[in-house]
Amino acid sequence: MTGAPTVIVLRCENCHLRFVPRPGRCPKCGSGSLAPHAILAQATVLAATELAVPPPDWPAPHRLALLEAEEGLRLLVVVRGELPRIGETVRVESTDRGFVAIGRGEGDAPAAGADRPPFEPPR
Repeated sequence: MTGAPTVIVLRCENCHLRFVPRPGRCPKCGSGSLAPHAILAQATVLAATELAVPPPDWPAPHRLALLEAEEGLRLLVVVRGELPRIGETVRVESTDRGFVAIGRGEGDAPAAGADRPPFEPPR
């Protein structure tokens, strides 16, 4: 990972679960032994949607995506830019409110399928 952009998640020292930073203990085993853990700042889009009429005080349109990051970690993120396609690889950034994905045309995310084949939902 030398030189590659990363984001920080938490890793439980007891059960090794990786999850989005939040207050409290490990959601899997309840351990308080948590440590920061760097993962690559890119993920594959599993699903994406756009809310044309979001709740009050939310920007419109409001774009969301479910991403699969390194080691199978799944993130539900707000999308900045165009809505990405399923299977596309996007760049992930950490903000004070969680993670955001940089959609198509908004950064230097690698092309879809750069590391593995695109995700295909079950039929």
